[in-house]
Amino acid sequence: MKIASLIIAGQVNSIYRSLIPMEALAGRGHRVHVEERDTVVQPERFLEFDVVHFWRCYHEPMIRLARRLREAGVPMVWDNDDDLASIPRDNVGYHRVGGLRGRRAMTDMARMMRMADVVTAPSAHLAARFRKESGVEVQVLENYLPVRFVRPAVRPRPGFTVGWLAALEHRADFERLGLKRQFLRLLEARPQVELVTVGLKLPLEHPRYHHRSITPYGELPGVLAQFDLAIAPLCDIPFNRARSNVKLKEYGAVGVPWLASPIGPYAGMGEEEGGQLVPDDGWAEAVAALVDDRDRRRRLAQRARAWARTQTIADHVDRWELAFQEAVDRAHARVA
Repeated sequence: MKIASLIIAGQVNSIYRSLIPMEALAGRGHRVHVEERDTVVQPERFLEFDVVHFWRCYHEPMIRLARRLREAGVPMVWDNDDDLASIPRDNVGYHRVGGLRGRRAMTDMARMMRMADVVTAPSAHLAARFRKESGVEVQVLENYLPVRFVRPAVRPRPGFTVGWLAALEHRADFERLGLKRQFLRLLEARPQVELVTVGLKLPLEHPRYHHRSITPYGELPGVLAQFDLAIAPLCDIPFNRARSNVKLKEYGAVGVPWLASPIGPYAGMGEEEGGQLVPDDGWAEAVAALVDDRDRRRRLAQRARAWARTQTIADHVDRWELAFQEAVDRAHARVA
């Protein structure tokens, strides 16, 4: 197939929803074109593609393009990976798409979904949300890792590093779960522990807390491999229930055991995937227990790597291929 993937500019999640699967599809012989932009110049170009994939595209120029493609019988797949209408007020993105803006965005997304031949999302919760809003069927295609996302060689380090890969919106999780108090209690109780956040800088004054700026995706395995234990706290709000579980896959791929909240994408996960679920007020105790239990950490790390090896795009690209082929079949049937 000749595939075009249109993605909104400047959004890091397009790595999971476009760049990784499109690279894998190209490896299977498909001709793939990825275009990152907010508007479309010369829309006639897209009439020549066998299928057009939209990621997080719902603004008026994209709606016009989708309408034109549908009238011309061009198959379309529409995808999004966040519940933008449920962003809480304390989220950094609320001023852009929160509140009434979020409701308008969901209305426009529903228009795109109804024009598409296939709609996809990375989690069952988000698929159900989109299905309710649009009235159309939504397929679940999880976020997967590139094959090259593996643990590099790292030098042994003294001490024990607890790491959290956290985007800016996780500030709400930090505050709502009372993690400042829990982290300080942990650092005081375990003098060998250092806490590192990658991305989000915490308002945490302590000599053994360190912040690292977000790193390019290709360098991420080397950063995560420096953790002895990784965490993924989430507060129980609708926005978090719609998230994907790819963070735990990334932790596991570099052989790092993890602790996570029993919320949304992490609910039901545990030792088989290389980690443990933690109640809201139990972070200091759960981390301390694994700091003290080296054998358990080693067992969890082995399970994490074994699970993550089954979560690469190479083992699941056929699901993306089938979704695109289904869009082609539906569009052809609609035209006929």
